[in-house]
Formats: sequence, C-alpha cells, structure tokens
Amino acid sequence: MAKKDTYLALLRRGIDPTTAQTLADSGLKVGDLKKLDEEKLRNNYGLTSDIAKSVLSSVRSGPRASSSQRYLADVLSKGKKKKVDKIDEQRFKREQKDLISELFEKKEELRIAKVESFRNKKLVMNRLGKTIELIVKLEISFDDEGKREQRSKLRDQLETRGLEAARDHEMLELVGTPQDIVDFRRKLAPVLCMYACPSCGEEMDPRGSNIVENPNDFSFICWDCEEEFHAPMATFVDDRLNNGNLIKIDPDIKPRHKVVKPPKKQTADTIKDMMMKDLEETGASAEEMAAAAEASELTGGLMSIDEWIDQTLAAKGYIQAQEHREDFILATGAGATKFNKWMKKAGLRFNKQTGQWTRWSDR
Repeated sequence: MAKKDTYLALLRRGIDPTTAQTLADSGLKVGDLKKLDEEKLRNNYGLTSDIAKSVLSSVRSGPRASSSQRYLADVLSKGKKKKVDKIDEQRFKREQKDLISELFEKKEELRIAKVESFRNKKLVMNRLGKTIELIVKLEISFDDEGKREQRSKLRDQLETRGLEAARDHEMLELVGTPQDIVDFRRKLAPVLCMYACPSCGEEMDPRGSNIVENPNDFSFICWDCEEEFHAPMATFVDDRLNNGNLIKIDPDIKPRHKVVKPPKKQTADTIKDMMMKDLEETGASAEEMAAAAEASELTGGLMSIDEWIDQTLAAKGYIQAQEHREDFILATGAGATKFNKWMKKAGLRFNKQTGQWTRWSDR
C-alpha cells in the first residue's frame, strides 16, 4: 500500500509513470526523496542527470496542476537553441509555400462547389415548380373528368408526377410535402383574389365569372343574383382616365422660355445672292470688278513662290523654316509640308549646322 501511495504522489507531482514506478519499487517515500541529492539518485537508482534534477525539483515544489508540463520541459529542453540546417530551412519554407497554395486551391474549390450547389438547387427548384403546375392541372382535369378510363390514366400521371415532385422536394430539403404546395396553389391561391358581388356578397372566381361576349369591356356577373358589375379597381382606373384631373399638354402652347434658333448655314445660293447684292449697291458689273482686281497692285491675290524667295533673301539674306514658314504659307498659299520641297526647287542650299537656306553663290 505504501508503494502505491508513493507512486500516486509522484504522479501528482508530474513525474512520468516509469520513473515513479522505479522509485516506488525501491521503497523510497516522498520524504526520503527530499533528503537525497542528484548524485545518489544517479548512482543508486540509475536515473540520468536531467531526470534526477527534475525529480528533485518536482518533489520539493509539491503537487501542482502544471507539474507534468514543468517536469517534461525540464527533461526535454537542453537549454540550447537547436541549429537549423539551411537545406532543412529551405525545405520547410517550400513545404509551407506548397501548403498555403494547397489551402488556396481548396478554398477556391469550396467556392466553386458552393456556386454549383446553388445553381443545381435553382435548377431543381425550377423543375419542382413546373411539376407542381402540371400536378395542379392534372388534379383539376381529374375532378372534372367523368369517364372511368380517363380518370385511371390521370391517376397514373398524378402518381408519376408526384414521385418526381417528392424527389425534388427532398433534394431541396423543404418543410412539408409537395402536396401541401399543390393544395396551396390550387385551393388557397385562387381564393385570395376572388371578387364579391356588391348586391348579395357572394364570392366568385374571376376566371369563370367574366363576360366574354363583350370584348370591349371586362365585366363580371354573379351567377346567384345575375347582376353584372365591374371590379372596383377597374372602375377607379376608368374614372381617372376619362373624368379625372390628369395633366393635359397643349401641343400649340408656346415654350415658357425664349428659344434661340441656331444660325443658318450659308449655302452657295445665299453667297451668290450676297455678291449680287453688293454689285447692285456699287453699280458695277462682274467684269468691271474682275478687271479692277487684276489692275490693282494691292489685290488680295497670292504671291508667287519665286517672288517670295527673292524678297525674303533680299531682306534677311537667308530663309529658315522655323522663322519664315508661317509667312511662306500666308503669302504663297502653299502647304506647310512642302516648304523644304520648294526651297530645293528654287536651287537653295541647306546648311545643317545653322538650319538656314541660302543661295549657292552666297555660301
């Protein structure tokens, strides 16, 4: 009994079962262990140095909840940080990277699975709705059918469609049964939109109480008192359309603000009319105006390219594209991209260092 008590006392102090059993079998008690030192435990009881130190510290500190963790930490830890090989470190990082990528792949697969699940549920729900509508029509036909053979065929179709609806209903994990949906669709939904006769108060289904003989008016008839009437909403809408205070727009009314018309584009006819008007005001004919323009030195005609080159060289001694291009275009009417071409045709020489055109004799 004493050995068992010693064994349990050592276990409560966090010592492992093998060491506790060895010390208990040797006849030691907890009080005797407190008097021993590390050397005696190593020499007399065959314990290693680390285990002997842990046993003494555990026995002297008393039983605690964290004794087992402290004992294992003292035995397993060596006090030095383990060196990690670079190859092992690279391998660990690679495995960690592969694990993270695998987690991302699993996450993406889970997202795709959720999307596919939602899509499949939507397809099943649409199929269930169509099956419910077909069952409703079959039940209506079954109730109206009087022949026995036709009722037997309709009963078989109802059984088949009922199994299909039950399968889809179970896949969607809905509450109730498919027949509950059929009953609501067939019996409760039409009742919610029934009309009541204003005279006798009898409710009626609008699908079977409308008068089809008059296509211009949508009215109802009560089959009990045989009174024709219109739906209250239809009457209200008709009154608003015919006698209501709706906003009316007069198409002939003028705009509230002044509207500025855009100027008209001058066409060839209007320009010709303006020229004829100017000629009439001056009292001259077109031939006289043309002769006066040719005789005048201040005419608005363009200068020839050779004249412009001679005039510019006489004034400046050179021609430069950056300086004289705009004047060249305005005076001669030539294109902007033809400047160098006309300079070459005139026999001028281009200096790459200064960027100037000069005559060959003036070089």
